[in-house]
Amino acid sequence: MKSVINSVMPQATMVDYPGRLSGLMFTSGCNFHCGFCHNAALLYNEAKHGDATAETYDFDKLDEILKGFKRQWTNAITITGGEPTIHPNLPETLEFIKKRGFLIKLDSNGSNPDMLRKCMPYLDYIAMDIKCPMERYEELVGFGDTDKIAESIDIIMHCGKTYEFRTTLVETYFFEEDIHTCGKMVLGADLYVVQPFIPHDDLPDPALRRQPRTRPAFLHMAADILKAYVKKAVVRGEEAV
Repeated sequence: MKSVINSVMPQATMVDYPGRLSGLMFTSGCNFHCGFCHNAALLYNEAKHGDATAETYDFDKLDEILKGFKRQWTNAITITGGEPTIHPNLPETLEFIKKRGFLIKLDSNGSNPDMLRKCMPYLDYIAMDIKCPMERYEELVGFGDTDKIAESIDIIMHCGKTYEFRTTLVETYFFEEDIHTCGKMVLGADLYVVQPFIPHDDLPDPALRRQPRTRPAFLHMAADILKAYVKKAVVRGEEAV
């Protein structure tokens, strides 16, 4: 059996696991179709739905990579995608990493609550994207089973682990009422992060490739709205790059 890891950022990062130096690992394929996806290169391949054979690292290679991160004084791993939870052997991969002494953060779109439950024993930090209000998921990300999104929110909020919910704010997608709705979806949550949309030439939606980056004022307006619904709401990544 191989791991679910498809690629790795060679150098550890301080931006993907809050407060920790972290190795960053990617899975391939996703069951959402977000026009603003910043990892678009990982979406369209054989493992799009987690049921085929995109090339991944075997566990010997993964062990070698983890030893390399240890040499960088790294004690945490962030697994992102794509969508990691579409892969049936995700728990085995997490267990392998955990046994080597790493804290693990998982990024997820919340579409697979059953897999999320299986993974929870190995996780230390969970970051779930709130893409938009529930009634707009089918329109904006092509996923209509919002009961699963609600179930994942409930699992995360009662898991006893460190977590965050986060939204990439595309200004043309969000009105103030949408931000209120997103806050109500995670009422009482520990942390809600808003982050800017950043245009790229390879975004799946060509119409977004030339759209301006989200304005800091819009991000702070959203965070102020969300503070009425959650314990803490913050802006991340507002500075231009």
